[in-house]
Amino acid sequence: MIRGLAAAALGSGAVLAIPQTAAADGPCPVGTASVFLNDATHHCQGAGTTTYTARPAVAKVCAMSGTAVTVDSDGARRVNRQHIELDPGHCTRLEIGGQYSATVQVSPR
Repeated sequence: MIRGLAAAALGSGAVLAIPQTAAADGPCPVGTASVFLNDATHHCQGAGTTTYTARPAVAKVCAMSGTAVTVDSDGARRVNRQHIELDPGHCTRLEIGGQYSATVQVSPR
């Protein structure tokens, strides 16, 4: 359904804009990370390190302005074992299925 709508919009000459910044993803203040969990909750994490367990799993992390964020995830499959470094204003999505934990480290930049 979504693909059909996008194709129709493009066919009619419309331009689809997909935001690439973290500002639209969550209402977290400058100097924090926006952490989205798969139970539809959202946290604004300040400087420091927090480990989230698989229940609920981390689905997405965004670095707000003024922060550098490192995400280390662990899990059953290779896709779950990642080390990701985010610059301010960038986001990443994590594989939820098979995720054991995710550690989010936020530091000022």
